[in-house]
Amino acid sequence: MSLTDSTYNSVGGLLLGLGVATLPAIDGEVLFGASLGAWLVTTTRSNFKAWQRIGSWLLSAGVGYLFTPVALPLTPFLTAGVTAFLCALVVIPISIKLMLWIDGAALGEIVRHLRGRG
Repeated sequence: MSLTDSTYNSVGGLLLGLGVATLPAIDGEVLFGASLGAWLVTTTRSNFKAWQRIGSWLLSAGVGYLFTPVALPLTPFLTAGVTAFLCALVVIPISIKLMLWIDGAALGEIVRHLRGRG
């Protein structure tokens, strides 16, 4: 066994012990696309404080990253980064509109709408 093999085994054992080796891989293209989409969403809001801008950016980027695997099969002609960008732009406003509708609607109206009689 050479010195480099021993070093790699030690580093690998350390990372595994810390739990870092078991973290899921992060797709850089998707993360970059979601970050750009979130940046666009955040910069269009002029009345945000600094902490609100950071929170909005994190929320939009996270949602863009998480929704990309769902949207990618629906848009096979787009790359993963572009899909993440669009998810970061679109999912939050749709979620807010849906949340406001559910908040203002009665339970019976929601059930009728979901059954297709709305």
